[in-house]
Amino acid sequence: MTVYEGMFILDSTKYSRDPETVTSQINDLVSEHGGTVLVSQLWDERKLAYPIKNQRKGAYWLIYFSMEGTGLVAFERQCELNENILRRLILKIDPRLAEPLVQHAQAGDSSTKTAPATAGK
Repeated sequence: MTVYEGMFILDSTKYSRDPETVTSQINDLVSEHGGTVLVSQLWDERKLAYPIKNQRKGAYWLIYFSMEGTGLVAFERQCELNENILRRLILKIDPRLAEPLVQHAQAGDSSTKTAPATAGK
């Protein structure tokens, strides 16, 4: 399986009301398309450079996940249809860098949620 890094700009209004539901939707989408969430965490919440879908603030959500390439197209399509996701960027991670990046993301934030912790939610 290939490891991917996803950066999502979420609707900050909906995120601030119910962060668990909004972020679990992304984790659930990964699982539905045959992937496994490695790390999923809030990166930052900030003012956007320009309005996106009439939103001036966004919550940046960082996620590392592994998935077969065949499921990625359907996953990206579902992200486009999700009303909580304003923008997304998904990058394929070089296999040599995947493990250090995931470990760094897990160690970098005390509110890091790993796959076992979010699987039961």
